[in-house]
Amino acid sequence: MPKVHNEKKTIPAVTIIIKKLMKEFGVIEAELARQTGLPQTTINRLLLGETVDPRVNTLIPIAKFFGITIGQLMGQEPLNPNRTPGIHSAINKSAWSIIPIIDWQEAQGWVFQKNNQTLTNYKKWITTEKDISADSFALKALDFMEPTFRKDSITIVDPKFNYKDGNFVIVSLNNSEPTVRKILKDGGDIHLKKLYGSEEPTEMKPTDTVIGTIVETRINER
Repeated sequence: MPKVHNEKKTIPAVTIIIKKLMKEFGVIEAELARQTGLPQTTINRLLLGETVDPRVNTLIPIAKFFGITIGQLMGQEPLNPNRTPGIHSAINKSAWSIIPIIDWQEAQGWVFQKNNQTLTNYKKWITTEKDISADSFALKALDFMEPTFRKDSITIVDPKFNYKDGNFVIVSLNNSEPTVRKILKDGGDIHLKKLYGSEEPTEMKPTDTVIGTIVETRINER
């Protein structure tokens, strides 16, 4: 009977590094796919070590999400030992916008009270490289937003962003407390879909107010 040789599979450096960063950021496979815009099958193949030589177009959004270079993602360059674990490390700091993390109760009237924001009023702030308006603010994701948004992650909301089909928005339904819905456009009609459940989307009414569009999500922001 012939002998069977079990050859140990070599795990690509990119697989090891992505797994390490995902654990550090507290992000799961589906969330990484959503945040980077890559198919989940592509992420899965990388995590299984099946993609030995990934394309640059695959690496760019992953490296950008984790705030590192492609060389660092591929293991060709060391990760910066002075970086803050779990937080994006943008290179162009002059491009950062600094916005406050506010309470959900403040979201509905934010555009009218934002000029009163100070370091004393708001103890926690967040930075972003995104090109956002001066009216932007951040909210901590609540329980009802899971699994689409991880609990306690930070969502950055821009009231001036022109929402498109598929965007998630903070909305007040008939002047009620702010909540989250997904925008569905069908020609000139706009519908709002809950984050969970099989309930049919509802048509947006004149009494429904879109407070702002979620333009970025941060995992485990501290």
